[in-house]
Amino acid sequence: FLMAPHILLLSWTAVGFSVIGAGATPLNKFAFLIKSIEAVVTGGVFLIATLVFSGITLAMFEALHVDMPDAVVRLLFVGLPGSIPILAIAIVYDPLAPPMHQEFKRGVGRLIATFPRVLLALTIVVLVVYLIVIMFNFMAPFQNRDVLIIYNVMLFAVMGLLLGATPVTTDDLSEQLQIGLRSAIIIVTALVVTVSLYSLAAVAYRTIASGLTINRMTVLGWNSINIGLLAMLIIRQFRCDKAEWIPALQQTFSDGIYPYIVWAVFVTVVTPWLF
Repeated sequence: FLMAPHILLLSWTAVGFSVIGAGATPLNKFAFLIKSIEAVVTGGVFLIATLVFSGITLAMFEALHVDMPDAVVRLLFVGLPGSIPILAIAIVYDPLAPPMHQEFKRGVGRLIATFPRVLLALTIVVLVVYLIVIMFNFMAPFQNRDVLIIYNVMLFAVMGLLLGATPVTTDDLSEQLQIGLRSAIIIVTALVVTVSLYSLAAVAYRTIASGLTINRMTVLGWNSINIGLLAMLIIRQFRCDKAEWIPALQQTFSDGIYPYIVWAVFVTVVTPWLF
């Protein structure tokens, strides 16, 4: 179970290198990240529609007391979903153009650009309330493993949210919207860093108390990488000029590709020999 997402990440990495190469510009790498999210969202929509279609088809024949052959059932619930990744990529990605020249302002790409920005405001409210609640349940993650799992899922979800909210260009954003979006991203990042440091302390505490396991080492590594990237994001935003805040964000996410790859390789290749 632990290896599956890391192998998936490394497979995606191999696709990325074949598309953009090792020496791609930050904008090209960032555009590839956005297109990857768009392909995943599109595939998710197709998967839901396919499962609904297959379920209704099977139910209709069962209502007539007709048993579908196993080969047809496998085609409906395995064959069709298995073709979705290829179909989703074919729809959202133009193989004749580099990532930075893809279409980002229509269809699912437009949704991905808009929806995360709306969620930023709600995320700020949730994180502020959560930090207040932590004061009354401070030891929960130190004692409950499930709470730590939720924290780590939250951390990756927020990283995806920040990535999706980052514009590729400023063409469709007014100056006021840019100011608001930049402020929201910085606030969310600062709040997430606070919660993540709290989570990291809980993992370290459990490691010292009960010993280092493959799961704890993996979590410690991912938490440290994500916290470092978020801290870098904040530092770069305060150092850059108002006109350069979007390239600074894109640079941070582009730089984050490399520690993600290194740690995924370490977990996949090295940790089985250590534990």
